Parts: sequence; structure tokens; C-alpha cells
Amino acid sequence: MSTETASRKRKFVTVTISKDSMVASVLLREPGENDHAITTDEIKQILADEGVVFGIDEGAIERIVANHEYNTPRMVAAGTKPKRGEAARFEYNFDTSDDRKPKENDSGHIDYKDIDFIQNVGEGETLVTKIPPGQGIPGMSVLGKELAGPEGRDIPFKNGANTKISDDGLQLLAAANGAIQFIHSKVSVSDVITISGDVDHNVGNIRAKGSVRVSGHVRAGFKIEVDGDLEVNGNVEDADLDVKGNIYVKGGFFGSGKGVMKAGGDITLKFAEGQKISAGNEIHVGGEIINCQAVAKEKILMKGRKGRIVGGDVKAGKEIRSSVLGSEAGSLTSLTVAFDPETMAKLREIDEELKRLNDDGERVKEALYALLRLQMDGKLTSDKQTAMVKLKAFQKELPDNIAEMEKQKEQVVKQLEKYKDSQIIAEDTLHSGVKAQFGIVYREFTDDKKRCRLTVDGNKVMISEFKSD
Repeated sequence: MSTETASRKRKFVTVTISKDSMVASVLLREPGENDHAITTDEIKQILADEGVVFGIDEGAIERIVANHEYNTPRMVAAGTKPKRGEAARFEYNFDTSDDRKPKENDSGHIDYKDIDFIQNVGEGETLVTKIPPGQGIPGMSVLGKELAGPEGRDIPFKNGANTKISDDGLQLLAAANGAIQFIHSKVSVSDVITISGDVDHNVGNIRAKGSVRVSGHVRAGFKIEVDGDLEVNGNVEDADLDVKGNIYVKGGFFGSGKGVMKAGGDITLKFAEGQKISAGNEIHVGGEIINCQAVAKEKILMKGRKGRIVGGDVKAGKEIRSSVLGSEAGSLTSLTVAFDPETMAKLREIDEELKRLNDDGERVKEALYALLRLQMDGKLTSDKQTAMVKLKAFQKELPDNIAEMEKQKEQVVKQLEKYKDSQIIAEDTLHSGVKAQFGIVYREFTDDKKRCRLTVDGNKVMISEFKSD
């Protein structure tokens, strides 16, 4: 194409390139009577002259020419955007699943021997391997310029006590012999102390920074405080257990009602009667809970066909599940879900503070009115003048203080929304005498229900048929 011809053609073709060089458009003007129509090859040549060499849509160019699409910008080339690489990920060299919890066999019994509750590790062994973030996939502009793809997001190790990161930053290693703890995605190694026999007068109270194994029973009146996990091969009798990790008791928890069992993670035991139980995650029971005060932040699950909750006050955040709830005798059995003691306590504190602020506002209003009357009568002393200034300042700040508390309350209420799908399940029978409560909504049952699932809808407790998950 000659320079004169090219100049003439450009009068009828305008090329526009976006600021980010990712899109090129063509505007075609209608030729005059003495001008022949622009061809697709001529448009391609003009694009090339403008530097557009990538992502050209030849079909779009052909449609513009064939359909005489004049005086309207049409996209004829598009670049490809770069893509971020895959994020870093971790491969754990130990069991992180819940499969280590006891399982029900075909006869409905729980085999409490078939479990590896504490996973041991040796110093220097690899706990976690990091797969580094992947390289990004480059893109290309319509001008043929390569656009670098960003590397994937790096994720740091969540390393806890007695662990160290390798020199290359890709492995988390055990810095001591001990037991692996995996709580809230953080990996730690804790020393394991084994008590051969019972925890009794021959041993005394136990305080350990690591994990503890008791091969016998924990006798009444003794206290065990553990930063790691606690495993008891026998029973726990009216003892005080305070464990930051998980508790696993192969036997039961019973006595004269003086026992307390508290764990930051899960509690797993065979049965419990007349005791207080509190778990920061879940409670798993292989038999019965009778007349206990039991609280779990997440779930309370009675395992197997022999699972039964009779009497007492049982609370969980998301779910209570058992084969049988209540008893044939109609024992009062209180079951509560959508329960988060920390959040509820915070909500009560905020409501109390809001009430105090509103009450103070009314008292300040009355006091200011009295002072204004004194001022109008010319009886306002200098001390009362100072008090009036302070009260007016308080009154001015009050709306902002109330608004801030209302904002905090709204945030706390949102935290309770995670419990909206909470449920209570009777896999076999829910007996009369059961009180089922969802937050502040409750229902008392005066007759038996078979295989039912309880949920909440607004201010009503709803009943539906339970079908095996």
C-alpha cells in the first residue's frame, strides 16, 4: 500500500487502544461515492501499523466489513490478563482428622481401645511440609507486551511450642520429643507424662505443661491441670480436671456430684453421671449422660444406639444428638443449643451498659433542669455553675457513647448468626419432660416423639422427621 493510499484509508479507519493496552477497537467510516470499501486486509494492516499484534479477532473484523458497521467503535483485539499462581499449601505428616475418635462397631458398641489419641513425634522429625506458592501465568497486551503474573500468596507456618522452621523455610520440625497437638491449625509438640497406676495419695495433684497419660483411675478429690492432652485408661471419680487440649477417658465420670471436667478442645468418655462437663469444642459420649451439667461450644454427640441423655442441663453451640433424649419416667431434661456463653455474656454486658447510659442521661437531664431553674432565679453558685458545665459536656457526648455501644451490640449479635442452623436430634426417641431451647426460644414436650429433628424458625421450635445423615 502506497503512502498516499494508506493516508486515504486512514481517513476511514480509526484505531483506539485502551490505556492498559488490553483492548483495541476500530471505528469504520462510510466511504464516499468515489471511494471503494475498506477490506479486512486493509484493517489488519492498519492495526499492525498501530502496533496491535496480539489477540486480534478476525471474525469481528470480517463482520464489520461485511455488515458495513460504520461510525460505531467495535472491539477487534483483546489481550489476556495475567493469572496469580497457586497459594502455598501444607502437607501434614500426621493425622489431622477426627477419625481418631472411637468408632461404633456393627453391634452398636464403642471400642475405646481402637484409638490413637496421642500422636508421638521425635526431635528433628518433619511435622509439616510447605509446598511453596506457584509462579504466576503471564498475560499479553494487544501490543504484544508480556505481562508478568504475580506469584501465589505465601502462607506462614503456624508453629507452636517445641517446633522450629527449617533453614529453607519449607519444613516445620519437632524441636523436642513429645506428643503432637493440632488446635486451630497451630502445630505444637508437648511432652507426655505417663502415670503408671492411679492418681491418688501416692501421686498427689498433677500440674503438667505437656500431655498426661494415666494408666489407672483418677480418684476423688484430686486435681489434674494439663496444658496438653489428658488420657485416662480407667474412670474419673469426683476429680477436678482442667485441660487446655483434649480429654479422653476410657471409663466413666461419676461420684457424688463434686467432679468437674473442663477441656479447651474435645472431651471423649464412656458415660457420666451427676457431674459438670465443659468442652471448648465437642463432647463425645459412648453411653449415657445422667443428671449432668454439660456444655460444649460446638456439639454434644452421644455415640451409638445406647446413647442417652437423661435429666440435667445440657448445652451446645450447634448440635445435641443422641439415640434417646429424656426418659420413660418423664425426667426433666433441659437441652439448649445456639448457646455461646462468652458471646451471651458480652451481650449482657453491652445491654447493661446501654441501660446505664440511658439512665444516666435521664438523671443528667433532670439535674440540668434544676440547675437552669436556679440560674433563672439568680441562685446559681460557682460550684453549681461548674457542675452545669460538666453535665452539659456529658450530655453532649452521650449520643456518641450510646451509638458506639449499639454498634458493638450489632457486631456481637452477628456473631450469634453462626448458630442459626443449630439442631437437636433424637435418633430414636424424645421423651416427655424434655425442654428444648434455641437461644431464648424454647418448647416443653408433654408426649413422646419418635426419630425427630428439632430446629428453630423465628420464635418457634419446629419438629421434623430425622433421617440418617
